Amino acid sequence: MKKGIWVFICFCFAFSIDVDTPIECPDINFRIGSPVRQKISMTGSFGEIRNNHFHAGTDIRSSHGSSPDELLATGEGFISKIKIESENYGKSLYIQHPGGFTTMYAHILKFRPDIEARIKMEQYKQQQFEVELNFTPNDFAVNQGDSVAFMGNSGASRGTHLHFELRATGTNEVLDPVDYGLPVDDVIAPVIRRIKVYGFGIDGDLISEKIYTKSRLTSKAMVPGDILALGVDASDQSNNSWNTTGIKSIKLFVDGGLFYHFATDRWSLDDALYVNAHIDYKNKSKALGNFHRCFKIAGNKLGLYKTIQNDGLFYMTDSIAHDVKLEVLDAKGNSSEFSFKVQKSNYSLPVKSNTLPDLIKYDQPYTFNFGSARINFCEGAFYDNLECKFDSMTNSSKLAYSPWIGILSKPEPVHKSFEVKIYPTRTIPDHLKSKCYIAAKRGNQIINTGKSKWEGDQMVSSYRQLTFFSIMVDTVPPTITPLSFRNDMTKSKSMSFKLYDNLSTPAKVDNLKYNAYIDGQWVLMEYDKKTHSIRHEFESWLGKGKHELLISASDERGNSKNYHASFIR
Repeated sequence: MKKGIWVFICFCFAFSIDVDTPIECPDINFRIGSPVRQKISMTGSFGEIRNNHFHAGTDIRSSHGSSPDELLATGEGFISKIKIESENYGKSLYIQHPGGFTTMYAHILKFRPDIEARIKMEQYKQQQFEVELNFTPNDFAVNQGDSVAFMGNSGASRGTHLHFELRATGTNEVLDPVDYGLPVDDVIAPVIRRIKVYGFGIDGDLISEKIYTKSRLTSKAMVPGDILALGVDASDQSNNSWNTTGIKSIKLFVDGGLFYHFATDRWSLDDALYVNAHIDYKNKSKALGNFHRCFKIAGNKLGLYKTIQNDGLFYMTDSIAHDVKLEVLDAKGNSSEFSFKVQKSNYSLPVKSNTLPDLIKYDQPYTFNFGSARINFCEGAFYDNLECKFDSMTNSSKLAYSPWIGILSKPEPVHKSFEVKIYPTRTIPDHLKSKCYIAAKRGNQIINTGKSKWEGDQMVSSYRQLTFFSIMVDTVPPTITPLSFRNDMTKSKSMSFKLYDNLSTPAKVDNLKYNAYIDGQWVLMEYDKKTHSIRHEFESWLGKGKHELLISASDERGNSKNYHASFIR
């Protein structure tokens, strides 16, 4: 943080738009019904802080019945899209409504029978599990209350629930479903758990930071520094649920005037990563809580600030006590307040050590040239200036063809992926060059950064986490192990296998490709990435008798494995 960023900024928040889809102006009078038959038990709220993103929907708990919870259309419209993927949202369904809105249902177990049949037909036609299908208004029209699917745990879910979103049709803009009538019972006020008080010097250097519980901040906080800033750790809860969820809005008043107002009404999914600029990332990285910053750091482009004077930084130009009031609200308007005083205290400038001598400015590109390696950061890769140190160390693995090169810094988030280029420092046999990849070090774990390629004599990849990198070789094929499979499958409805690779890859990088065949005919195997398993439900057309099974799999570097077996139906 430097003094130049402390001017008041007014800006308009632009949303990313899919130009191929007609855009309707959302109708503010649009109302939705419930996507489930039971009373809603909310386990996750719109806008709450999640890992690397704001939560884009409302999570609804299963009723734990003997059969999966039925999912319902919340209003008139048509099913416009279905997407099947092994992670992220898993099996998801989109319903386009009149008035410029689309609802989305994620982590689905299965769809209603006619939709399920249409999906399976397309999967067999494309011979792949992961598909994205678009439909017209004449394919699957729905009315409010119509059954569309069943609640599940597919994708990146960690338990059976519905992730329900409301979007502006034709855009990546998400809105709070509760604001548009989602029937959530909630008369419970949010809770302010802790408050963090920051003191900055006039040149922008951090002088002090201290976390208070409300019981320890009953009167006045003495703040070493010339400029005051605050953070707040707060949570909420709704009726019919024991889960704590996130808050909707924060208001900060200084000496009676509204100084800062943050509200998660709507935003673009493209900007969700700015959550790492909004929160106190250092506290989160140390598992010390999710503190909303009530001020903006330099590279924060998030448009969720309704009011923010001087970027949320209060200049303490005197030594008198100032009145501070924090108010937090949920989507139903329930609120909690806490008031206290702050007063400037004397301070001495901290002595800076020079352990991190390199500086990357958040608003400028930066290239570090290590001789045998190069790391290229684009403008906006960070949210604030980064003090760091570029270093190298020996990679003693026999699979390594370069040392580890990388970056040492305090915990800092990276907003944009950066490019890594490395020259090998020992000769790589020709037959191993296609098996080389740029590895990232995560503790004792080795990560394949994904999509590594040769450009002349150097290997190139990209990544979005500060760590160390090296050229390594992967010649290990995936493993295919039976989970529920044996020779006699006459009484079984399905078969499943563990499909696992020795290296993991970042999200959105496929580390495994696979196909399954029975008697030479391609068959559908559903892949669940979080459990590393594939599953086939036997088709009605498969006749009785002996059958031959072949499963073929390959990893990101092209190492392949075949599994052959026979079974009886």
